Amino acid sequence: MSFFDGVLTPMDIIVVNRQFCEQLDEPYGLDDPEKLQEIVNEINSYNHLDDKEKAIQKACCLMAGLVFDQPFKNGNKRTSVAISLLLMRIHNYDIKGYKQEEKQKIFYELLENTMMKMEGDKTIRTDIEKFLRENITTI
Repeated sequence: MSFFDGVLTPMDIIVVNRQFCEQLDEPYGLDDPEKLQEIVNEINSYNHLDDKEKAIQKACCLMAGLVFDQPFKNGNKRTSVAISLLLMRIHNYDIKGYKQEEKQKIFYELLENTMMKMEGDKTIRTDIEKFLRENITTI
């Protein structure tokens, strides 16, 4: 099994994050490899779901995990969005209107708000999941 079968590894995420950091000349670093492994394990636990639910849960888990827990020094939001969109597309879904600047702005504001939440806040993941459910479209 591979990334394109929907099975993610920490190295898949590390490679993408490192590329973003190099492109923008930002320092790369993985501060919390255990947290990254926990996120990946949870993502892969959704492989038994139907494609739509799998796409939503995997993307939600990845975005909430990387954005809230910040396992990397830089590029957590960019990495989470890039890989989440790819995971959704692997399962034949996308975010409706995502190519529009207005939709991207709303999406990134949601991620910024998620990043600022307090530990234990029950909406860390639910706000992202709600956004995905309201904006998912079949491709």
